[in-house]
Amino acid sequence: MISAELIFNGLNMAQREAVTASQGHLLVVAGPGAGKTLTIIRMIARLIHMGVSPDQIVAVTFTNRAAREMRERTETFLGTAAHGVFIGTLHMLGLKILRYHASSDFLIYARGEQEALIKKTFDMSLPASRTMAERISKVKNGIEKTDDEILGMVDRYDSALAQEHALDFDDLIVKPIALLTERSTSDICGGAFKYIIVDEYQDINPAEHRLIKLLSERGAWVHAIGDPDQAIYAFRGADVTNFLNFEEDFVNAKQIMFTDNYRSTATIVGASITVVRNNRRRIDRQINPLRETGSRIALMSLPDERAEGEFIVREIEARLGGTSHHSLRSTNPARDLGDGSYGFADFAIMYRTNARAAAIEEAFNDSGIPYQVIGARLTDRKRSMTDIISRLKDYVARTDDRASGELISATALVRKVLDEGPMIEGDDTGEYIKECAEFYDMTHTGKTPVNFVNELTLLTPPDDFDPRADAVTLMTMHMGKGLEFRTVFITGVEKGLLPYEMNGFCDDVEEERRLFYVGMTRAKDELFLTYARSRTIFGKKDVRSPSPFLNEIPEEYIDARIMPDRRKKQEGKQLELF
Repeated sequence: MISAELIFNGLNMAQREAVTASQGHLLVVAGPGAGKTLTIIRMIARLIHMGVSPDQIVAVTFTNRAAREMRERTETFLGTAAHGVFIGTLHMLGLKILRYHASSDFLIYARGEQEALIKKTFDMSLPASRTMAERISKVKNGIEKTDDEILGMVDRYDSALAQEHALDFDDLIVKPIALLTERSTSDICGGAFKYIIVDEYQDINPAEHRLIKLLSERGAWVHAIGDPDQAIYAFRGADVTNFLNFEEDFVNAKQIMFTDNYRSTATIVGASITVVRNNRRRIDRQINPLRETGSRIALMSLPDERAEGEFIVREIEARLGGTSHHSLRSTNPARDLGDGSYGFADFAIMYRTNARAAAIEEAFNDSGIPYQVIGARLTDRKRSMTDIISRLKDYVARTDDRASGELISATALVRKVLDEGPMIEGDDTGEYIKECAEFYDMTHTGKTPVNFVNELTLLTPPDDFDPRADAVTLMTMHMGKGLEFRTVFITGVEKGLLPYEMNGFCDDVEEERRLFYVGMTRAKDELFLTYARSRTIFGKKDVRSPSPFLNEIPEEYIDARIMPDRRKKQEGKQLELF
């Protein structure tokens, strides 16, 4: 048994207060770098130390990636005492509830399978089925207003799903809500949950909010942790109002604020919090940076997206010693700013939309610097992923491994399916799925093959991040949520891109500002903000101007630089980049 002294070791006063607040509902307002995951792990440890059964504790977070990290750290701290604690996403919790109450196995349909079913059921074109799938998802999550026509289509679609013995992603929230609404019993998964710890509470949508409320009504205390300044998922129905109204939803809730920032330099903290304070819908508090002042934020004005990519490569080279292909043939050698302690994984490049990544990737391909694009294995390889998952589903549908008294492992299942059919040469998706299966077998025992296939279906692009890879990370700012890097480059900080505009109009400036805040606060030591004076968008060269958000950063935090326009090459003369 872990000692109380070890549970509280290294915690500050606010974290200690959160860990000891075992009775009643609790809201923890915790910004970037405040030690949220550490606090949640110690909350779990404290509850178990108090005698709460592990299977009565639920900890949910927003992505499978974050849940995996939390589970690994909890098991490292508690050892076997952590076994039985549920740590996963809300959708995985919904899957757990449904598995317990289901009389037979069922499959989870991915979006592509939903669209195919809708196309067949309603005799629609593929584009129309995609639009319908999105509408059905919004209706199920309580995001879109309903009428008799759309409700009828949802019912018809659900009937088609039932005939396939399948559920869709949204059903993992909707079906448990229906189950809990119909049954007054507190028996949810063979017992009653006593504590529901919700990380990133600001990101829940109406249906997820309803599920948490129903679990609390069955006798569970809700301990919510999050930051309204990092609410960036309105496009999937998340509403920051749920966070701001927590104390109305959960009567007599206690609120604790984490004001210490352990991650970033004082300069990065000061600049980022000054920006986000321009929002009205937030909970204001002082942030106390515990690190040194650090270097000022580099604000770079660049001629175009090509120069932007080259600049980023050169800055990374400068910290790594300038040994890439690009620097070896450049007439303007990179400065050596590093002491050899940097690795490729210390750097991240962020952008507002994936369309901005092409020029950056071109510069990295030219340089030879290794990089990973978050979500690439689950988007660029979507066809092969879908093909393998479909074959896995076909296999488990026609095979009953329990009938022989033997339970096939996830790894053995994947090997069997991959051996049955050819793989595209050079495509390592099969190896990726093997890695998923091996991890599943290490963390799950006694599960049927369909359980693994369903969990594989629930993978999302953020889960593609590999923290073990020694590579520079490229990603959208949405994908960066929950990550941190020594040096961060935010590119395309321009009017129209950040805040993002459609037809000259920004739908929600406050959310765009929060997204910029999230991007800025991923940086620990250095932050670069870049914008191009011209950029090719939809094949057309466009004159650009800096983002209005840049005017919200006080000059004392900024080191502004301008790279001059490229001069035309003169015959017989090689010009330098700068």
